[in-house]
Amino acid sequence: MREKLRWTLRRSWRDEHGAILVFVAVATIGILGMAGLALDSARLYVARAELSRAVDAAALRGASSIRLGESVASSRIETFALANGVDAMQTGVTLGYAFGTNAEGETTVSVSATRPVLLTFMRVLGHTQVDVGSAAEATVPPLDLALVLDKSGSLGFEDAWDDLQDASKTFVGKFSDSIDQMGLIAFSNRAEEMVPLGQPFTNAITAEIDALTSVGYTTTGEALRLAYGQINSTSGAVRQNSVRVVVFFTDGRPTAFRGAVNNGWDTRDRIAAVNWIDDNMVAGYWDNPDQVSMTSYPTFDGCRNVTTCGPWTEETVRQESIDYGAEWANTIRDDGVFIYTIGLGNPNADDPLVTPDMGYLRELANEDGVANGDQPKGRAYFAPTAAELDDVFKAVAQDILVRLSS
Repeated sequence: MREKLRWTLRRSWRDEHGAILVFVAVATIGILGMAGLALDSARLYVARAELSRAVDAAALRGASSIRLGESVASSRIETFALANGVDAMQTGVTLGYAFGTNAEGETTVSVSATRPVLLTFMRVLGHTQVDVGSAAEATVPPLDLALVLDKSGSLGFEDAWDDLQDASKTFVGKFSDSIDQMGLIAFSNRAEEMVPLGQPFTNAITAEIDALTSVGYTTTGEALRLAYGQINSTSGAVRQNSVRVVVFFTDGRPTAFRGAVNNGWDTRDRIAAVNWIDDNMVAGYWDNPDQVSMTSYPTFDGCRNVTTCGPWTEETVRQESIDYGAEWANTIRDDGVFIYTIGLGNPNADDPLVTPDMGYLRELANEDGVANGDQPKGRAYFAPTAAELDDVFKAVAQDILVRLSS
């Protein structure tokens, strides 16, 4: 009896020992599996984050170049994805992209990608790799842009007119006839809308720029008034979700304004102008502003070359010209429109009239909020010579395109 009990106990111990070994073995596999799951999950997280960054960057790159056409945008998406580690030529790696338009009228650039991630510890459970994927969409708002060009006589005197024509035509070509809208306003003795805001615009604006001539005074405020007429939010031409921009070029300082010249006793609408600063003279005024020539120096209807014209002197006419432009720029910005200004002139010139007042142009653009911190902040650019105009206009175009795609 005693021997039987001893045998039974001995057998029970062996069975429990075996069960413990089996339990330990199973538990070890589970622990290794969980450890492998944690480590491989971390690897998958990193891989997915890297892929997401690559897809986001490719979508933004496509959006920034869509105005050059879908073929160019496609090429740049592929190039940018490859530079960020997404090689569609590798086994198991996919890259897809598409272009469209959403309900708000914005152009969309969609990019998606997948790639396999090899597993290490999860192999013990029979999993060798997992595919991770990511997708991104960049939206490109349409642009409504009023291009405002000074064509005053000083551009011709300084042999800068041809350079301005070439640079501004290159600028126009940076934008898309199918996505954007653009209009053209030119100013000298007065301002005139040469091409209304709309699309397609490239051929029409290019032809008008070719036909313009350099002659006359500088009616900055009147030009900005017409720009506001093109670009304000109640204009029938602008689109609801567009980014609205005015690009304003001048090579000098305001020398004319439109308004009531003999204010107080004769409030008829006229254009008053002044000559060079050292003349200390009011050049005169024109009646019937809308009929004033844009291609010559027409004879003034009153106050011809006098030191005073009613209440006006050379200094007060010039100041009114400056203030009139600042008022219309403020109105434009207050409507949510960005203003970019470009000034051309020799900073060492003897005559300050052929040197733009960059402080004034920064105020018009509200650069860094200098005019009003609550209004859109544009930028002011300076070209010391006509030869640098092309680079400056390209820089302005790039600045606008970056704003649109960021």
